[in-house]
Amino acid sequence: MNALKQKCLDPAIKWAETNREKLKEINSSLEFKLHRLKFVDLLQHGPSSQREALYYSRNFAPFASNHPRDIQVLMGSLLFLRQGIENSPYAHLLSPIYWEEICDIFTRDACTLMGMSVESPLSVSIRAGCIALPPLLNIRQVMQQRQVSGVWSNKEELPVEIELGQEYRYHSIFACPILRQQSTDTNPPMRLICGHVISKDALGKLSNGSKVKCPYCPVEQLPVDAKQIFF
Repeated sequence: MNALKQKCLDPAIKWAETNREKLKEINSSLEFKLHRLKFVDLLQHGPSSQREALYYSRNFAPFASNHPRDIQVLMGSLLFLRQGIENSPYAHLLSPIYWEEICDIFTRDACTLMGMSVESPLSVSIRAGCIALPPLLNIRQVMQQRQVSGVWSNKEELPVEIELGQEYRYHSIFACPILRQQSTDTNPPMRLICGHVISKDALGKLSNGSKVKCPYCPVEQLPVDAKQIFF
């Protein structure tokens, strides 16, 4: 990352080539974009680097199927070496935004491969808490005014639904459509034979002897036929 910030691509390219198969598994475009920046850097040296740029363009071959349009643009820019890329229709290739983008992509993909969070988990928790705190304080005040402070006693569930936005969603959360409760390790989601999913607690409450009827369709089954689902 330090090298990228200094516009030195070689260490990142070497890392991307070493981890090529893992990057393919997460559909990463990192390696191609690193080679694109290296190619553009050669173009900036003018006609004297034409042969070197053409030779370097061989690195685009593995990415021809996924980035055909980008490669066409890069090769077309070779026609304007004499007048300078900055004075051609391809001047956008020199935009600083590409360097900012490559730093973001490298950070994201490297953290993904290492199983690390891009951001500090502590700072994410603090920001999420700052968003969630005002509604909780409001509901607490209302409960104290109405003297119903004992209504909310479940420590694993909030008294109101708090929307934090897409940026704070990291995994799927199942909420039982019957009991309106989020699933837990002790109350996991269960799939009925008809395909509908309810919580384990709801399954127990809907059981009538040895039979349980789906609340959404007329299908009946044995409670033991329900299968636990893992998100």
